[in-house]
Amino acid sequence: MNRTVRDRSDRYPKPVKRISLLEKYPKSRLIIVILLIGIGIGAFGYSLVAYLTVDAGWTTIEASTSEASCADELIFQYNLGAGELSATAEQKAITALYTEAVIKAYQLFHTRISFDGVHNLYYINQHPNEEIEVDLVLYKAFSLMNQYKNRAIYLAPVYIQYDNLFGCNDDLETVNFDPRQNQEIATYFSEILSYTNDSDAIELKLLEGNKIMLSVSEAYLNYASENGFLNFIDFYWMKNAFIVDYIADVMVANGFVQGSISSYDGFIRNLDTVGDTEYAFNILDKEDNAIYPAGVMKYNNAISIVSLRSYPVNRLDWQYYYEFRDGTVQTAYIDPSDGYSKNSVDSLVCYARDSSCTEVLLRVMPVFIANHFDTKQLNTLAQSKFYSIYCENRTIFYNDADLRLTDLYNKDKVRYSAKHREE
Repeated sequence: MNRTVRDRSDRYPKPVKRISLLEKYPKSRLIIVILLIGIGIGAFGYSLVAYLTVDAGWTTIEASTSEASCADELIFQYNLGAGELSATAEQKAITALYTEAVIKAYQLFHTRISFDGVHNLYYINQHPNEEIEVDLVLYKAFSLMNQYKNRAIYLAPVYIQYDNLFGCNDDLETVNFDPRQNQEIATYFSEILSYTNDSDAIELKLLEGNKIMLSVSEAYLNYASENGFLNFIDFYWMKNAFIVDYIADVMVANGFVQGSISSYDGFIRNLDTVGDTEYAFNILDKEDNAIYPAGVMKYNNAISIVSLRSYPVNRLDWQYYYEFRDGTVQTAYIDPSDGYSKNSVDSLVCYARDSSCTEVLLRVMPVFIANHFDTKQLNTLAQSKFYSIYCENRTIFYNDADLRLTDLYNKDKVRYSAKHREE
């Protein structure tokens, strides 16, 4: 192959011309140099201040940490500068509180990892029949479960099997973990539930001084050993309700009430006690395996919202759902009475203005995790100011006379309607 050789003469340096500088005005030149330096420093300082200064208004608060936390499952939006502090000072204070809270919550509710000095769920499961002092966050969570006589926390061995089910990549794999397809698994669940529904076999006892004891009978301990599981308690899909409430309580206790905290799986705490801002929540409906917004719920002021649904809608939902090829879905909403995944309606929204997310959840769970949808139970809850919304035949039913619904969805030229149920 022929090559063209480049002329090497251009590699020699070209002659340098010497230019004489005028030294007539040395002082003026010094002043100009100092002035230019001053301008540069001022510009840099302005840029730095502008970079560090936060604009007032709504923003998403991000956790500032490289440690593992539950921040990825949450969204915290706040109206900076609406209080007594500047937007910059407020963001700094809120970010510090939020960061500490999401790290702490992650550690406390973890069932598979231990952390130095933290008596979390993992630690409690490893120390049955021992008195353990726990953080007030966990103590309150256990107290609420006991108060509502909800035994879903004891289904930890069952949840392990559902974890395996939700991790399947193909329908053929699910038969190994699904009690509806596998009689061996169904029998195994029945054996476990004979213990989990027996307070003499397992019970979380609340003691004085934030101490608890996970009381487990010798028979159940032997059964667990024989079947190779170590976890006796787990908040599982319910944990984000407790976490959202915890973070909200931290913010309120420190005077930060101009915001809203929500989790990807449908738990929302609006902290706004001022009421100047209008908020919106999308009501979803499922029809013929299609999911779409049926309408928009508008609200002001502090409120707790719980949205339960039988279908996945976002990237994190794989943790608690498995969708079969025929469109049917298995969820993590497990009935403590038999260990089966259940939902009485495709989606149910329940909310209250003077209660926490956890209280709303524990009130509505028996209605949603059931074989049949009982609207009379919803009306009973409404008498205690726990209101609900659900969809049926392209109609949005609600039992809160003050509810504002807008943007009713128009599908195939058939518009959604809304109906207030008083009965």
